[in-house]
Amino acid sequence: MKKKLISCLLLAVLFSLAVFPANKAQAKVQEFSDMYMELSMPDDTIVLTQDTPDTDEQWVTAGISDVKSEKETMKKMGVKVLLFDPETKALVRLLQKQSTQTSNIFNLSLLSDEKKTEFFNGLVDSEDENTKAAIEEISHPDAVFFRYNIEITKDGNTMTELIYGTIVNGYTISYDIFQNTKTVPIDETFVKELVAGTHFTEFLDKAEVDKEMKNSLIRLLVEFALLIAVIIVWITLRKKRNQKQKLKKDDKADALTRFYTAKKKKDEENIRDEIRYVNRTKYSEEVMKDFCYYNRFLKRIRMWILTALLFLLVLYVLYTSSIGILGVIIAAVLMFVFVYYQGISVEKLVVRMMKGFDKSKGMEAIFTFYDDYFTLSGIQYISTYPYLQVTEVKQHKDFIYIYTGPDKAFYLRKDGFEGEYEAFLTFLENGIKIAKSQ
Repeated sequence: MKKKLISCLLLAVLFSLAVFPANKAQAKVQEFSDMYMELSMPDDTIVLTQDTPDTDEQWVTAGISDVKSEKETMKKMGVKVLLFDPETKALVRLLQKQSTQTSNIFNLSLLSDEKKTEFFNGLVDSEDENTKAAIEEISHPDAVFFRYNIEITKDGNTMTELIYGTIVNGYTISYDIFQNTKTVPIDETFVKELVAGTHFTEFLDKAEVDKEMKNSLIRLLVEFALLIAVIIVWITLRKKRNQKQKLKKDDKADALTRFYTAKKKKDEENIRDEIRYVNRTKYSEEVMKDFCYYNRFLKRIRMWILTALLFLLVLYVLYTSSIGILGVIIAAVLMFVFVYYQGISVEKLVVRMMKGFDKSKGMEAIFTFYDDYFTLSGIQYISTYPYLQVTEVKQHKDFIYIYTGPDKAFYLRKDGFEGEYEAFLTFLENGIKIAKSQ
């Protein structure tokens, strides 16, 4: 008899373990770190956010047909999530809002009874005879909640809004339900479960928050002042630089005038300058293309490295932001398009440069160098360039590039000289220094 009784008890225990967990509603927890809040809700609750795809079938299940309009409303009203209970068909909106009043109250639980009553009375007071409001305090382990019921009658129709809310960390946290008819009372089962499942993970100190806001404002003002100072310094330096460049330009113009005057006098007196070096270079599309790519990319390699580093920084910022991998992909595509456009623009530039030459006259350029100037002939009529006009001299592969402007240069093959080109470079550098020192 005793063994039979024990067997019955064991069967009862096994039956309880098998049946009761299946009947018990499972719960899931949603974390809202920016609200310092965790929310426990029934496991079958449908959670919809602004990031939920418009094509998700759960929107229809929750009774929302115009998803785009709903998302716009969510953004405008400060709705964090939509919570839908399939059992009661209740749709609850979780909102977070901030105002001067909520910032001053900060935590509703810390208000005295007098101040709390004053706050509640301010919510229900209305001069509109078509609006009825009632409010009551709701007990909660973490914070003081209130149940706020509003009824608005218009054109014979009554709209009801039920709000369970509180003020925590300077924000109003509320659960809202809207109903366009009063024929059936609002089922509050689901919203009460949500309120009961609300847990605040941290309560901030108002003095510390105010101090941080004040410090942030000070930092913002300091950064703004520094920005203004940098702009003023930049404008001042830019102005001085422009003035200096203008003086240099005027001095250069005077020097060029003196040079051409002196040369004209020599020509009139039939005085011939001594030829120091002669270079013959065959121009071609490939030669021009090499120069254009060098001038656009290799000559500006520091700028491109800095651009690449800044681009990597932008990618990191985008990746760690709310945009995430999508922003990285968009930025990468834009950078690819930018670099590709640079290559295309170089190709177009080469085509324009080739059109500027009369191929019938030949494509061999003859450079003749004298003590203080050089001439170019062969591919065009003879042109004279004093060393004063040379801005810089670069070497790339088999060529020497003599620049007379930021993007304008003459290309001389290193093997186009009768002797070694190193001696020519020394001669040219000395000629440029002498010309600019005069």
